[in-house]
Amino acid sequence: MFLDEKEKKILELEARRKIYEVVKKFAGCHFREIERKSNLSTGLVRYHLSFLAKQGLIREEKDKNNIRYFPREFKSENKKLLGLLRQKSLREIILFILTHPNCNHEQIVQAVKVSPSTVSWHIKKLIENNIITYIKTGRKNVYKLLIDEEEIIKLLIIYKESFLDSLVDKTIETWESM
Repeated sequence: MFLDEKEKKILELEARRKIYEVVKKFAGCHFREIERKSNLSTGLVRYHLSFLAKQGLIREEKDKNNIRYFPREFKSENKKLLGLLRQKSLREIILFILTHPNCNHEQIVQAVKVSPSTVSWHIKKLIENNIITYIKTGRKNVYKLLIDEEEIIKLLIIYKESFLDSLVDKTIETWESM
C-alpha cells in the first residue's frame, strides 16, 4: 500500500508508526495483543489506535465484546474469518475440517484435544458465522467448510508469522504439496 504525504506525516511519530505496523502485520488482532506486541502503555495504544482509525489508516471491527483492528486495505469479507482464525481452538477446528473434509465431532475432539462440550460450543459458533456446515449421516453429523478453502490458505500464508503455530505451518505445507 502506498501512503500519500498526509499519511506519511501522520506516521512520523514513532509510537503511532509502531502501532500501525503491528496492525498491518497482525491484522485482526485485538487491543491487548497490540499493546503486548508494541510494548507501549495502555493509554498510548488507545489514543493512537483511535487516531489512526479516525484518519482512516486502520479500521475497527466490533465483534461482540472485542474490537479487532485491520489495515484499511483488508477485504471486509475476510475480517470475520481472520478474527476466528486468531483464536487457537477455533483455528485448530477450522484447519482440521479443511484437511479432513466430512469429519465428525468425535474426530475433531481427538484432533484438537479439548473437551467434547468445548468443541460443540466452537462448532456452534462456526456454524452461526457461516464458516462450516453439517450434514446428518445416521446418528452423526459430518462437517464441511462453507468458505473458500483457498481464501483460508491465503490468509494463513499472508499472516503465517503472526500465528506462531506449527499446525498452520503443517497445513500450509500439506496444501502446497497438493
